[in-house]
Amino acid sequence: MKIILSGTPGVGKHTIAAMLSSLFNKVTIVDINKIILSEDLLIPSHRGNHDVDIQKSLNFLTLLLSKKEFQDSIIVAHLAPYVIDPLLVDLAIILRRSPYELIKIYEDRSYSQTKISDNIVAEILGIISYDALKNFEFSKLSELEIATGVLPSLSAQKIVNMYMDKKQRSFGNIDWLPPIQNDPEMLKFLK
Repeated sequence: MKIILSGTPGVGKHTIAAMLSSLFNKVTIVDINKIILSEDLLIPSHRGNHDVDIQKSLNFLTLLLSKKEFQDSIIVAHLAPYVIDPLLVDLAIILRRSPYELIKIYEDRSYSQTKISDNIVAEILGIISYDALKNFEFSKLSELEIATGVLPSLSAQKIVNMYMDKKQRSFGNIDWLPPIQNDPEMLKFLK
């Protein structure tokens, strides 16, 4: 069993992964971001910092996740659609969260205005969902809306249900454009 938890930063991937691991008898959590950094799977970027070397990461992670000790694992990464071999995946969950909630989270994390804007646009437009749809088999995909008032354990239980019963999966139904279309403060992110 390999379950991916993906989504923009701040949607609750790590929190829900911990709950999900408990529900699956302490299944290993694989944090792709930590692996990419620890294995230096990066390339210099024109902006002066580093970007992920997608092909190098894909090759490394394919070998790693093919090992017996990762046979059952929860894979956490917003980069999952780009660096995980789709043949290794049983279920890919894209966690989605209201852009209004994400702005508060990003401000609490002291993200730069550029980083806030980039991530809000990605969430509003469903970029990670779109890329997951391009890379993973549709029957293995599901989106799950995460809300501040909902306990992470309930979200984790929903994922267990999705894993056990494909009829519990839903993809393509979360759309943030209608709630923000008349809000000039939110629309500024899309200009």
